[in-house]
Amino acid sequence: MAVEGPSGHHVLRRLDQPGVWLIVAALLYSSWLLELALPTGLSFVDSYVSELLADDQPYRWVFRAADVLGACCLLLAARRMRGRLIIVSVLVFAAATLADTLLSLDCAASVDALCRYRETIGSVSLGHRLHQVTSVLTFGSALAAAAGLERSTRRWHAKVVVALLATTGVLSAVLANQPGAGLVQRVQLLTVAAGLLLGALASFRAQASFVEPGRPAGSIPAR
Repeated sequence: MAVEGPSGHHVLRRLDQPGVWLIVAALLYSSWLLELALPTGLSFVDSYVSELLADDQPYRWVFRAADVLGACCLLLAARRMRGRLIIVSVLVFAAATLADTLLSLDCAASVDALCRYRETIGSVSLGHRLHQVTSVLTFGSALAAAAGLERSTRRWHAKVVVALLATTGVLSAVLANQPGAGLVQRVQLLTVAAGLLLGALASFRAQASFVEPGRPAGSIPAR
């Protein structure tokens, strides 16, 4: 007797979980690691990751597409997440990431003297000037989401993520546009990705512990 496999619809339903979307978002949010293989011409230590998306960079569309897709995954994850602080923080994080992409930098100031001069005299675009605001929103919402995760799980690794984000946030402010700022930001982005993976793990654990009559284990009730 042939055994029927799960239908495509059932498989898609099983995949439509916050944990799955958070894992994909973490991978896409780490797309900047491609700079290790691509000849970007930017400094791993001194250049900001956002400079990879600048209008004058050759691989900008690769990194922009990854950021947009990552933000979309966060929005999909937020639909079925729990905890008001976490949901709001993830939504702001997604929106700020999209804004970061849309309001891209005109040029890479860390390797372009003319770009630095344009910044000094204020001849860069409005998007370039607003990019710092969206970057701060991205960091702030990521920190708030990590704090919400730590509060809901009380696990030591969530505390480490919060501590690392807070530390790199302070260092980023101190080293703004200075040598070493890019390395600090990259540590921060790796920490954010780790936080997303921890959020996915917490989501899977919460789903596994919730079983409702007539509903398969692991699903999340509609809110």
